[in-house]
Amino acid sequence: MMNINTGRLPPDPHMCNSTDRETRSPLALYSEYQRMDIELRRPHYMESSHWHGQVEINVPFDGDVEYLINNEIVQIKQGHITLFWACTPHQLTRPGDCQNMAIFNLPMHLFLSWPLDRQLINHVTHGMVIKSLAAQQISQFEVQRWQQEMNSQNEQIRQLAIDEIGLMLKRLSLSGWQPILVNKTPSTHSNGGSVSRHAQFYVSQMLEFIGANYDQVLTIENIAEHVKLNANYAMGIFHRVMQLTMKQYITAMRINHVRALLNDTDKTILDIALTAGFRSSSRFYSSFNKYVGMSPQKYRKLSQSKNSSY
Repeated sequence: MMNINTGRLPPDPHMCNSTDRETRSPLALYSEYQRMDIELRRPHYMESSHWHGQVEINVPFDGDVEYLINNEIVQIKQGHITLFWACTPHQLTRPGDCQNMAIFNLPMHLFLSWPLDRQLINHVTHGMVIKSLAAQQISQFEVQRWQQEMNSQNEQIRQLAIDEIGLMLKRLSLSGWQPILVNKTPSTHSNGGSVSRHAQFYVSQMLEFIGANYDQVLTIENIAEHVKLNANYAMGIFHRVMQLTMKQYITAMRINHVRALLNDTDKTILDIALTAGFRSSSRFYSSFNKYVGMSPQKYRKLSQSKNSSY
């Protein structure tokens, strides 16, 4: 809710700000799962930069806005879809005349699980800002509907909204896009708690390796070895950039895989768990319930009833 006296939104407890005395985890209240957030509102001026672990998508519908991202000015044009990895400090400096802007915060593990252009994904995870070539690819009506559906008690409705947002990005990747900010040289931000380009580079390599191998046996040691880093150092920078541990991130990737297989195959639940990389049935059932909020049996039943209704 907006503060009437100042005209500003209250601080988001899930984001880190450059004025914070201590760096807080944007997932402080979500220890194992990053939710997807969708807003449709007037953009507001930010007094300082902030950062968080998700992929951020902005679509201003009725005016241009301007950001300062990694100390570079970035203009987001009316109607265009713009996305970037929000672990890079960013600050909205000029809201302009825009009255309505869609703001999506996507969990990175969900973004990486979608069948998007590999080059687009690599650009985002290497700190570039991406803009659609075409404008008006989505409407305010769609964003409002997704907002409502993401708050639905019905798991099928929530999943439908997530699928449609994935298709929005699939359309962007097919219809054309371009980088509008390219980070050419590493730089360390002045605030000690924020993320260096050095750390972001290594974490992008770890994300790529995990994305290609999450259904295999993965250890912190072999992930660190892949990027030629000490295991403890690799764990530390991963947690600092992603605001969750490697273990939490890998589990989230595997749960996404399980959900897809429960939807689309008739394999037994145990076979699906093994296929997705879980090695313990008890760990799998515990993790699935924690992340999804229901048992895999119930999830499959709901998914099948949804599919039979089409």
